[in-house]
Amino acid sequence: MTYTIEILQGNFLPLPDELCNELGFAVGDILFCVQDKERSKISMTKHSDQTLTDEQISAAGNLTRVVNLESAERE
Repeated sequence: MTYTIEILQGNFLPLPDELCNELGFAVGDILFCVQDKERSKISMTKHSDQTLTDEQISAAGNLTRVVNLESAERE
């Protein structure tokens, strides 16, 4: 399965609810991200440790947390 999604200002990557449901992602999940520079794509899978803090996620450099975009835009 392949989807094309445009990165928004602030480096937000909007994942439509339909896509999240299909992939089994939910708000709060920690994702492991891998960029394939040759094909301009990013692969995301659920990280094995879903208990990491925001500081640990940030320090890893290739992890992100699924957030509600509407809530994130208000902050």
